[in-house]
Amino acid sequence: MPARTPAPHWHAYAWTGREQPRPRDARDPSKPVPPSLITDWLSKPRSLLAATFAMPDEDGQAYAWLETQLKQHPRGPRDWPPRVDLDGAQDRLTRRTDVVWGYWSATGPFVARVLITCPRPGIPCPQPFPRTEENTA
Repeated sequence: MPARTPAPHWHAYAWTGREQPRPRDARDPSKPVPPSLITDWLSKPRSLLAATFAMPDEDGQAYAWLETQLKQHPRGPRDWPPRVDLDGAQDRLTRRTDVVWGYWSATGPFVARVLITCPRPGIPCPQPFPRTEENTA
């Protein structure tokens, strides 16, 4: 019987802090701070995992989560308008790739919001999405 793998999905991660994490903490999978490498989000503590969304984003839930996050934590007044982030996110969601945002918000904290594609070869899924597909490889 072929192995079963999770259906493609995104994991949403959220972190807000007063300063960017130290490189040592970013590399440590046990530390609840943004990692140095995008794929390392999947190894970070579950406390950073905000949601899991189906791929493709036909119901718009992943996009809506990003939009809500941007409204709750807007960029500073000298930064580009939200439409730039949202248009870029829509393009990435359509292409089924990662969406990675890291910026200083208008109120001061550093905001990291990401949607990480999963599954990835050699990296365990932190929270398998309910649907599964047959692995034909």
